[in-house]
Amino acid sequence: MNKKNNTNVFLIGILFLSVLFFSCDTEYIDKVNTIPGDVIKVPGYTQIESFTVKDTENNAVSAAITEENIIITWSVNTVLPQTVKPEIVLGTEAVISPASGAEIPFKDGAVYTVTSKAGTTKKYTLKIDFRQKEPRAWTVASGETFRKGTMQKLINIGTSGNTVTINNLWMSVENTRVYLVSAEDQKTEYTAEIAYLGSGAIGTPFIDYGIYYFLAENTPAGLYDLRIKNGAYILQNQSVENRFKVNVIEPDTFKAELVGSPVQKQQGETFEVRGGMMNTVTAVQMYNSTAATVIYPLEVVSATAYRIVLKVPAGTPAGTYNRVRFIRGTANTLTAYTVTVK
Repeated sequence: MNKKNNTNVFLIGILFLSVLFFSCDTEYIDKVNTIPGDVIKVPGYTQIESFTVKDTENNAVSAAITEENIIITWSVNTVLPQTVKPEIVLGTEAVISPASGAEIPFKDGAVYTVTSKAGTTKKYTLKIDFRQKEPRAWTVASGETFRKGTMQKLINIGTSGNTVTINNLWMSVENTRVYLVSAEDQKTEYTAEIAYLGSGAIGTPFIDYGIYYFLAENTPAGLYDLRIKNGAYILQNQSVENRFKVNVIEPDTFKAELVGSPVQKQQGETFEVRGGMMNTVTAVQMYNSTAATVIYPLEVVSATAYRIVLKVPAGTPAGTYNRVRFIRGTANTLTAYTVTVK
């Protein structure tokens, strides 16, 4: 072979290697076999093609995939599921952990790892982009008095001209906080206990749309501003001049709340009733108003100003008792608290 032919062969070899090199897309990785000089192409896909979850009504919601995140846009008007089973489509011969269809908590922070056939990996973090309409706050043009132990509420009762209303709430207790800010330093906060957040529930104390809550029992008496953090928004009394005029006091009248009713218990089991001045109770009775009025006592186990623990005595007949009477010396209060003895 002459020198010219050797040069041509050399140039052809370089051209072949160049074509081989530039024809390898980033989605493939060269992997050398045990046979010297034998090269195969192995898929190196680490991308997520699609990621879909179902809402509580079985509608599909598709995510947007970025370099690092799986972003799901979620309307706060749609019920937020506690868990989801994502359906995931991947690139050629890739695998993912957690696997497609595996149940996960539906919240920010879940990390998915995609592993290609070639062994390369890429991580994606689940992000939920909540789209929230700004809630409507309330207007109270005077000071208010809140009694500790008594259930407080901010509701929209739909009365024309009523400004003590609230609307467009994101119905997520996990993303809602009710709290008081002290007027003394305008910094110290006391978080209330949310008893109910929703559009109303027939047959419960929570008939109207809104937020129902109990003040923290360690809240000192004094003046406060009431605030509600709902998703991205912090709501306050729209009457600015009447902020820091919520007067918190100890209970000065007896009140037994119906939160927790109806309750089912067996003989010997206990249950708790919330309210104000519960430590003034000397005896408790229950009966069924729709049948013969046979009264059965409940045992008082313990009581504070805000709570009382009652026990169903041994020998109490099984049945439903739709009235509970709280006796305080010569006074008494009849409630529609319902106890079913099993």
